[in-house]
Amino acid sequence: MPQEQPMQEIPNKKLSSLPVSFFGACMGLSAMGVAWYAMSNFSLLYSTDSQHNLTYIPQPSFIISPSFADMLSLIFALLAIVVFIMLSIAYTIKLITSFESCKQEFLSPITRPFFATICITLLLLPFTLQRLEIPEIISFIIWIMGAISMLIFSVHIVQFWICHKFELSDITPAWIIPVVGLLDLPLALPLFSQFDVMPDVGFLISIFCLAVGFAFTILLCTLIFARIVFFAKLPDKLMPTLVILLAPFGAGVGAYMVFISMQALTLGENSLGFLAMDSTPYILFLIGLFLFFALLPQIIQIKKCCPFRISWWAISFPLAAICIANIRINTEILEFPKSFALLTSPLINIETIFSFFSTSLLIFTTLVFIWLIVRTLVGLLKGELQNLS
Repeated sequence: MPQEQPMQEIPNKKLSSLPVSFFGACMGLSAMGVAWYAMSNFSLLYSTDSQHNLTYIPQPSFIISPSFADMLSLIFALLAIVVFIMLSIAYTIKLITSFESCKQEFLSPITRPFFATICITLLLLPFTLQRLEIPEIISFIIWIMGAISMLIFSVHIVQFWICHKFELSDITPAWIIPVVGLLDLPLALPLFSQFDVMPDVGFLISIFCLAVGFAFTILLCTLIFARIVFFAKLPDKLMPTLVILLAPFGAGVGAYMVFISMQALTLGENSLGFLAMDSTPYILFLIGLFLFFALLPQIIQIKKCCPFRISWWAISFPLAAICIANIRINTEILEFPKSFALLTSPLINIETIFSFFSTSLLIFTTLVFIWLIVRTLVGLLKGELQNLS
């Protein structure tokens, strides 16, 4: 017995330091797989249309090879699945062996919102499973689990905020995560054949998520800016979470496009043609783009402001979401050039500008991901989990 006790305490001590926020890595990796898949489709569409239809748009040399983009999307999809399985097993062990540690995480107003990262990961996994050609029914079941858990957790977290008194210092950008979760909920609807038959259900789901998601985005962004500007700056270890402010606008572009598509199917109209006439996705993306440039100095200086922490993974999903929004908007411009004819001239070409920026942003974000992966693996191999959390 004296020899068995240390063997039981070691895993408890190690896994008790595993933060639930680590599931943010699964969110980011899943979104990055979607971003590269969207880039592969855009590159293929561009190379085809530029040869046949879009003769007035010069084909830029910075478009990435479709096969290369497709390969990277598969790599990130595989990483997302592997990391999610490993983290699920590890956190389940922590829940069993270090229940008090999990309880403290859930009771804290600072870390409780991070539990939504598990729900959001379930909502994003169908994209990765589709890339791996897993049967649709499995993806649909996982999405249902994520949607139900996300709705329940969102109601719970708002009730938690309303029924308890907090200090302004308790508010962090992580409070936005449950809101982003609602905006992520309708993203996978086009993947499932069930919603082709029942577009009105998809329409109701998407409009509900958009309404609640953006209502609380406005409210929480106001509170977060009030805390940062008038009360106190974030602690160093939470500085990377500032990038979460980008997430509602990046995810909101995709959610709004799904809403318009479902609305068009319900009304019996051509969904893409209807979408091309709506400027809301562009407004949401440009707000996110403005915030990206405002936060860019902070993103670059994160390494200097604080040592590496698991919280650094908070920057992964928002950056990937902005990449996806940029590529999707670029695809819409490409598919419906007549809608943007006034913006196209020999001196300025909106499609070329968006193409250049989407490619540059995707490469920049990929480099950030590579650094995060390498630094996390080095820390785990050195046994620094307690210091990283």
